[in-house]
Amino acid sequence: MQNFLNLFSFLILILFLYNCKKSATRQLDDLLESGSSFQSATFCEKNKTQLIERKEDCEKVTQLAKEEIDTILNRRLDLGIAPVIVEKNKGIQIEEFLQVHTRMGIRYWEIWKTNVILE
Repeated sequence: MQNFLNLFSFLILILFLYNCKKSATRQLDDLLESGSSFQSATFCEKNKTQLIERKEDCEKVTQLAKEEIDTILNRRLDLGIAPVIVEKNKGIQIEEFLQVHTRMGIRYWEIWKTNVILE
């Protein structure tokens, strides 16, 4: 009976830990490891009050996202009058980043919408 109670307690603990939400810091670590710079930068902006101690990481990933947007939009200059075609999933991530990150949105939103096609 004691072994059963120990096993039962262990299973309850495992279920509890499995269902617990990861901290913002841990979620950021996961995104930095396996997500795009846009996903990471969007997460940073949405959770900036919880990620104060990770400000440097957030600034770095936001800069990477900005540089990638600049690269995409600079292709427009190379193409002349043709719009730039961006893979749809990536474009959606970029648009979410621009909507969440106000400063970047003010700077890039109109240029993005008039010069980029998502496919």
